[in-house]
Amino acid sequence: MEEEIPIWRIKYYPKNLDLICGRKKVKETLKQIIQQQNFPHMLFVGSKGIGKTLIAQLFSKEFLDKGYDANFKLVYANIPLSQEERKLARSEAYVSTSKIGSIAGRRITTPAFIQARVKPFVQLKVLGGAPFKILIVKNFEALGQNQQGFRRLMEIYGRNCRMILITTNISSIINPIVSRCQIVLISPVKFNDFKDLIKKIATQESLEIFDEAIEVLYKISEGKISRAIDLLQLSSISGKTIDMEKLYEFSQKFHNDLIRSLLMVAFKGDFPKVREISRKILSNYKYNIHEFFKLMIDELNKLPLSKFVRSKLINYIADSDFRALDGRDNDIQVSALLSKICLFSEYM
Repeated sequence: MEEEIPIWRIKYYPKNLDLICGRKKVKETLKQIIQQQNFPHMLFVGSKGIGKTLIAQLFSKEFLDKGYDANFKLVYANIPLSQEERKLARSEAYVSTSKIGSIAGRRITTPAFIQARVKPFVQLKVLGGAPFKILIVKNFEALGQNQQGFRRLMEIYGRNCRMILITTNISSIINPIVSRCQIVLISPVKFNDFKDLIKKIATQESLEIFDEAIEVLYKISEGKISRAIDLLQLSSISGKTIDMEKLYEFSQKFHNDLIRSLLMVAFKGDFPKVREISRKILSNYKYNIHEFFKLMIDELNKLPLSKFVRSKLINYIADSDFRALDGRDNDIQVSALLSKICLFSEYM
């Protein structure tokens, strides 16, 4: 039986804040908070895929210590609710008993995301010796108008649960929430810290890589550690020496294979499967929505399609890219685009 090759991204996943690459000031701030055992709600801001959620999770683990498993929860604001969660949210609605005012006799409902995923956790009392619970909400900007309902939740349950909100776009967060949070800016990893980490991995994996190649890897991965480690492992398959040509070759091939497989499924009209693939690509490889659309256009231009079909598909992508600029829900924009391509595939 062949020995399984470990995934380096998982193998070198940091286990505590000290092992986080770079971000010295952020780590010092978070460690001071851990010593004080108290903090307000926090808002982590930074570009996509640079480790905001990872830092928030490791901070929560060290802060809560033994009470971590019982008092911690991570939720994704951009992932649609399941049918069971929607059913639960509807069942919690009630009719107002007020006889005067605008809400008299009206059916009162809490936003489904808050009712199904957030409220059941924040309502429960803290277990063990932890000072309070910690809830991380990733992609918080996806809540849109439901942010007002979330603000009320922060006020009501703030003593029992502190919330760490994670976003790539602070301008899409309403001011009442921003004003209630301590803002933590997560910057991209600096090149020197990036270089030290890559050299450490190369030494442990018996690879030979020079500074010029590390600089190329930094540019290709845009300083995103997980993407850089994936590409480093992929490039190591063909030999222990990693050079610039090999990095460029495998980087391009890697992108092409991912997007081409997605397009092929879409051309077959299998919408549920292509939506699942797109979510995995965006989640695992940390592309922002505009990078994702650009890769789709680049791959479309290489396929043997008629001028009419190619122009139609590019128009679909351009329209979705324009809508995404307004800060609208990325998952909805991608799903809408893929559904259009699946429908259009009947005429191809």
